[in-house]
Amino acid sequence: MVKKVKNSGFMFLEILIAVFIISSVFVVLISIIVSSLNTSNSIQKATQANALVKEEYEAIRSFRDGTATTWASNGLGSVNFGINNPYYLFLDTGANPIKWVLNTGVETVDIFTRKVVFDKVSRDPSTQNIESSYNPLNNDPDTVKATITVEWLNKTSQVIAYFTNWQK
Repeated sequence: MVKKVKNSGFMFLEILIAVFIISSVFVVLISIIVSSLNTSNSIQKATQANALVKEEYEAIRSFRDGTATTWASNGLGSVNFGINNPYYLFLDTGANPIKWVLNTGVETVDIFTRKVVFDKVSRDPSTQNIESSYNPLNNDPDTVKATITVEWLNKTSQVIAYFTNWQK
């Protein structure tokens, strides 16, 4: 009988150790799954933000191409420049033909906010390269700098592009 009691105690200890090991493995697996889901969600949001940036870029190109003959009067050359003048583009499906329209303000798409800020551009007179900081003496009225920004959940995706009046 004494042998049975010793084996029972040892078996109980083995069961406790096995339960602890299995519980630890499950905790690790669950934390890996949760981490993977969070990473997947973060990647999905970043991909959506990048798609919104690309869409805005293409909308600006389309707007520029549709207003190239009126660049200075109602095209990209006529926008209000600077960070205090954000824009977003809206697809006017009521127009014939359908076209992009430049609106002032910031656009909200689901959890994202999107805006474009236009800035004047200057070119070095000798090289015709765009200068890193704007110099009003070398203003290029046929080129604008567009900073496209999409923000969500304290994150930002931003692209800077230059658009020219290529039909001039």
